[in-house]
Amino acid sequence: MSKPRKSPIRFAWRSACKSCSALFQWCYSAIVLLLVSATIFAAYVATLDDIPVPNFIIRELQSQLRNKGIDLRMSGVRFQPNGRIIFQQPELYSPELGSTIVAARSAVAKLKLSHLAFGSVAVDEVRLSSGRFVIPAMLTPSGEPATAIRSINFEATHRGQRWNIDYANCAIGNLKVSFAGQVDDSLLALPPPNPDAPKPSISQAVLKFAPKITELQQELKRLEAPFCTVDLSVLNKQQSADIHVGAKRVRINPETLVHDLVVRAQYTLGARLHAKVYAHKAELPQGTIVEKIHLDANWPENTPPQQILPESIHFSATNATLRGITLPSLYAVAHPGSETHSAIVQFSFPQSPIVARIEHQVASKTSSVDLTAQLDSATLEALNPIALELAKQDLTQLASLEKAIDLHAIAQLDEAFKPSRLEAFAQAGPTSIQGANIDYASTHATLRGPQIDLHAIRLQSGKQKGVIKIGYNLDTLLRRILVEGSFDPTMINGWFKPWWSAMWDGMTFPEEGMLTYLDSQATFKRPDTVFVTGTGYVRDLDLRGMPVDELRTRLFSLFHYVDLYDMELATADGQQAIGEIQFHMDRDVRDEKDKLTGIWIQAQSTLDVKNAPNILWEIADESAAILEPYCYDLPPYISARSASVRHLDEYLNDIDLELQTETAFTFYGFPFESLDAFVHIDDDVIDIPRAEARLGDGLVKATAFIIGDGLEVDAQLDQVGFGQALNASNTYFANDGSETAQAMDPERLLGFGGKMDAQFRGNGIVGNPVSFRGDGSFSIADADLGSFRLFGLLSSTINALNLPILKHLTTLEFSRAKSPFLVEEEIVRFTAGEIDGPGASIKTNGTYNIETDALNFSARLFPLRNNKVPVITPILNLPLDLFSNIFEISVGGTFDQPKLSLFNSNTREKIEVESTAPNREHRPTRR
Repeated sequence: MSKPRKSPIRFAWRSACKSCSALFQWCYSAIVLLLVSATIFAAYVATLDDIPVPNFIIRELQSQLRNKGIDLRMSGVRFQPNGRIIFQQPELYSPELGSTIVAARSAVAKLKLSHLAFGSVAVDEVRLSSGRFVIPAMLTPSGEPATAIRSINFEATHRGQRWNIDYANCAIGNLKVSFAGQVDDSLLALPPPNPDAPKPSISQAVLKFAPKITELQQELKRLEAPFCTVDLSVLNKQQSADIHVGAKRVRINPETLVHDLVVRAQYTLGARLHAKVYAHKAELPQGTIVEKIHLDANWPENTPPQQILPESIHFSATNATLRGITLPSLYAVAHPGSETHSAIVQFSFPQSPIVARIEHQVASKTSSVDLTAQLDSATLEALNPIALELAKQDLTQLASLEKAIDLHAIAQLDEAFKPSRLEAFAQAGPTSIQGANIDYASTHATLRGPQIDLHAIRLQSGKQKGVIKIGYNLDTLLRRILVEGSFDPTMINGWFKPWWSAMWDGMTFPEEGMLTYLDSQATFKRPDTVFVTGTGYVRDLDLRGMPVDELRTRLFSLFHYVDLYDMELATADGQQAIGEIQFHMDRDVRDEKDKLTGIWIQAQSTLDVKNAPNILWEIADESAAILEPYCYDLPPYISARSASVRHLDEYLNDIDLELQTETAFTFYGFPFESLDAFVHIDDDVIDIPRAEARLGDGLVKATAFIIGDGLEVDAQLDQVGFGQALNASNTYFANDGSETAQAMDPERLLGFGGKMDAQFRGNGIVGNPVSFRGDGSFSIADADLGSFRLFGLLSSTINALNLPILKHLTTLEFSRAKSPFLVEEEIVRFTAGEIDGPGASIKTNGTYNIETDALNFSARLFPLRNNKVPVITPILNLPLDLFSNIFEISVGGTFDQPKLSLFNSNTREKIEVESTAPNREHRPTRR
């Protein structure tokens, strides 16, 4: 069997494999030889420390620096086989500035050996140790070179077309800066220089950079232990930065200090920028301290460089204090935008936060604020320390809330962040404001430009209710208040200065208060410009102890001056008064109290003036002194004009009173049936130019002038009933303490009847009847003078004589009397008295002692005289006088128990007679 024939293809394949095997064996041998050679070369290099630095590298470097105006100086340079060049104490010196610019302990640059083979320089590692930047002497105030940046340490390696900055540290002043990161080679490539542009100079750069470094050093003095750390990654596909900045303390200004400030910012190109700020404590002006401040800011993705504002800002601060006072924490969220900025600010009070929504229009630079709040007791208590510190007001004492006050305000702000428009609403339930208890209150307020208006403050307290409107202009500072409703003025005493409460002191208003319409206008901070007009009406008022049924008045007030005019007052028992009262109040600097400084009254009244000391208790003593002499059963009609002005602690008075009454009236205890008088009172002077009083169906006219206790009087009696006058006089002396007058029977005095005319002019002490001196006269007609005990005793004496011619005169009757008289204190001296009757006449003179009732008279009795026929009486009486002139009578004793003695007028011989007049068991005398 023959062998199969070999295929040509198979032979060719085997030939190719043999060739490949030989080639592989050759390559393998070459690689082994190369590795062995490299190992031998590496072992050789390892045994070397330094090798000479290629001159072309140093020359190239010096040449480039010299072109920049810088000389490279060093103490030595080494080149290691691994490609590192080590510069010992390198310096960059500027011949132009005559100073070293940059210096270091050492600088290392690792060159790529592969590039050296082709005559080029490429660096893949850079190191700098203990470097510093020096400001030339010509740029420093001291004239000596100064180190601006010190401790510069830097290390960077080049791997895979990027630089890895392992660390970069330096110190600028007290600021420590640390830098690390990665940067792509392509991003470090500089654009080709403009051939037409001037070549940059290192000296010029230093001249620009040095002042900025000096300024930065000055700013850094406000920081304690500042630091700055930057972690940078600048790659083609991803670029990011992480910046960490802070300081132990930052002095922003003399009044602001921030402790432990830390700022952290993170940014990735194409992603969000995020920044955080934290401060442990901030000391702000006016003793404000805020602790634990947090601020987070976020920028949107792909933020353009020109957009500085973040997309959102979150801010919070806790443990805030103002001069030791704890404040509520604050939380805010802001959303800046290209057209509108918005924010929500919340003050975190214990139970009811205050929330403000703010919007700011970028184009118009205007803003709007929407504020909502509920002010409850806890919120007031939280705000109270602030009010005490800033406004010196204790909110817990000013107001007490049973329910929260609902508050809603909307404001428009202009470019200066000042309100141009505002509208606010508030509503409150049961509330106590400075002692005023309010059941319900609501208000609507607006601001239009400079004008602030509270359109309607509706108040209700029990039966009291009304509306108050307030307007205030910020430009003119003019404010206006309108009040309409029924209010008790004393309810709001705590709202005003003490003069307000002093004005209403002692008045008790009804539950529904006083119906009031008031218009008050003033200029802010100008209390002297305050003036008020209005009307008031009230029923059932207690006016300082006097019940008033109805009172209406109109009001005008300027500062502390008040005028109540068109006043009408009526009491339940029919007393009335109309007129005007003006008064002024001011602060007494001695005790810092508001006091009445003057009061003016012009009125017509039938009120009981005895209430004046109670109503006008500021001048109670003066009023009581003026009214003390007067007493009445029914109050008189009075037309009064008075002015009382306070000087130091006394009131100077100028008062005109016109009194009219048709009922019983007493003056210093002397009773009159009616009175019509005009009285002028001026401090210690009382002038009564006219006084008319009815007494005993007659008229008493008098004028008087009183200075202190001194009284000058001119009085006249016209046809006054003699018996009534005796009874009135007896009443006066009885009230003054006379026991004789007190024991006198009024019916007996009234029984004398008759009419009397009299006049007296004299002076004395007010209220003291035995102090007067003066003269006068009197005449009595148609009186039963014989009923006097004195004349009864005289009749008994005549009967005892048993004279035949006098037997028909069993009883002496006298009906007329007249005499001038002198008053010398307690003595009344009668100089030429005449007492006439149908059958007898007496001519007498003598004295009467008002104090002791003692009589001392001498008289001539004409028992046979006839006065019935006026024409022939003198002719008939002439022979009778010859006989009757033999009797002379001496009268002693007292008016109530007289003693008579008869004398012969020719011989002065006493005629003894026995009196049959009854004796009293006692003789009343004046105490």
